[in-house]
Amino acid sequence: MVNSTSSTPHQLQKVEINVDCGEAFGFWQCGPDEELMPLIDAANIACGGHAGDPVTIRRTVALAKKHGIKVGAHPGFPDKVGFGRRVLAMTSEQAYAEMLYQVGALKVFLDEAGVPLNHIKPHGMWYIMMQNNEELNDAAMRAISHFKVPVYGMPNTLHESGAKKYGIPFIPEAFVDVNYNSEGILLGVPGSRKMTTEDIYQAAISLGKKGVVPAVDHSLVDVGVKGVPFTICLHSDLKTCRENVAAARKAVNEINQELYNRS
Repeated sequence: MVNSTSSTPHQLQKVEINVDCGEAFGFWQCGPDEELMPLIDAANIACGGHAGDPVTIRRTVALAKKHGIKVGAHPGFPDKVGFGRRVLAMTSEQAYAEMLYQVGALKVFLDEAGVPLNHIKPHGMWYIMMQNNEELNDAAMRAISHFKVPVYGMPNTLHESGAKKYGIPFIPEAFVDVNYNSEGILLGVPGSRKMTTEDIYQAAISLGKKGVVPAVDHSLVDVGVKGVPFTICLHSDLKTCRENVAAARKAVNEINQELYNRS
């Protein structure tokens, strides 16, 4: 059994599940947030960039509060047409200001509801590009540092080193409903193969016990979470999201009971 008693306040005590929520916009709905909340530990709420609007943000904060779910900001490229999953060119100044703007928008609604901001996790292509784009990563991390909360990111990438540079607590994250390539680079939804619920369950078990996960070509890749609590991300916009999250929850509960003696 892993001993996690020496963890700092910002470190996880067990493996957790985070899901992207509040990704509706106006009359367009996306994701069964109400059904997913009881199955997750943290909700990443869209901040109006790739999805979300003021009413949706406020309603999603209230929903998370109702279920006692931790809330994180999920800022994305300001590209609702592409759902934040297209490459968008931004200067450092634009990326810095956009991060402050979007997280600040969510923070107002959290303050109103009396809910703390738990973390920040960039969305989609912004998150993917921050793995290896130093200029974009640095601008985003400088902005994130103002909020004094952890950032969720991929270990052994600029996510981790960029957070360290600005003194931001880093929470390691891994994915089970989308794929990495054979070199451990996250591909995201557009570049991934379809994952079944059994695939997701087995991937989560493998991550929790061995720190490796099948890549898009089925080779095993080490994503830097072996032997430490981490958070698993799933996407609420996939058609099978309910089943996907339920499969991951089953795996995570088994892992936590076996390795961390926690439910």
